[in-house]
Amino acid sequence: MMHRSLYTTISRTAPLSAVLLAGVMLVGCADDPPPPPVAAKPVEAPPPPPPLTSIADLMLQHDIDRRVNLPEDRAPDTDAKRVAVLKFFDAFVRGNADALRPMLSGPDQLALDGMIEGEVFTKSAGAITRIDVRCGPHDADDCALAVFHVGEEFEPQLWVYTSADKVEFDSVATPPGIMEKLSGDNWIAAWFEILKLELAKADEPDAVIAVPQTDFTSEDEAKPVETNTGVSGGGNGPGRRKPSSEPVKPARPPGFGTP
Repeated sequence: MMHRSLYTTISRTAPLSAVLLAGVMLVGCADDPPPPPVAAKPVEAPPPPPPLTSIADLMLQHDIDRRVNLPEDRAPDTDAKRVAVLKFFDAFVRGNADALRPMLSGPDQLALDGMIEGEVFTKSAGAITRIDVRCGPHDADDCALAVFHVGEEFEPQLWVYTSADKVEFDSVATPPGIMEKLSGDNWIAAWFEILKLELAKADEPDAVIAVPQTDFTSEDEAKPVETNTGVSGGGNGPGRRKPSSEPVKPARPPGFGTP
């Protein structure tokens, strides 16, 4: 009896064990859970720009003439550009052609040489009492606009410059009466807009001027003339041409743009 009871007990529990074993096998065959998401690496912020040296300190360090006035809020955004602009206009106000020439573009160097040969540069520089400078970008260029105080007059100039390996300033054309036309906070943008309008105006077609014509043909000359070969067409006679009534176009005036 004891053996039978033990056998019965084992037989009855076997199916349950098989079920448990099958459950374990099913759990083991299931897909593994996805790995936890990898935390993204924090984006490193770019290094802050180097601190700017004040215009007042740069003027002391580089012995810039006090007649050069470059306000802090109108100054370039790097020390290299600030020093380039200060030295450029310092050479102007001191009349230092040797310091100025290497900073000029080729055409402006030729213009400077012409002023020196004509003994104009030193005299003009000596009359400068102050230079008000304001800097800013235009498109991809760095610009410096300067208003020269010469006696009671104001003479504005605009320059595009680079401050890479070699500093170079290239003058921008000055439209007539530009000082009276500049307005707003951004004079550099206003300068280029005025120049654009002047160039567009120069490219407009010339006005057609109608010149009045007078016919001096007499009544007798206008009558037909009897000839051996018939009636000739009187009027102006042979070899003469009646003045044309077509308007005459004037010569193109000089100005900005290509004639």
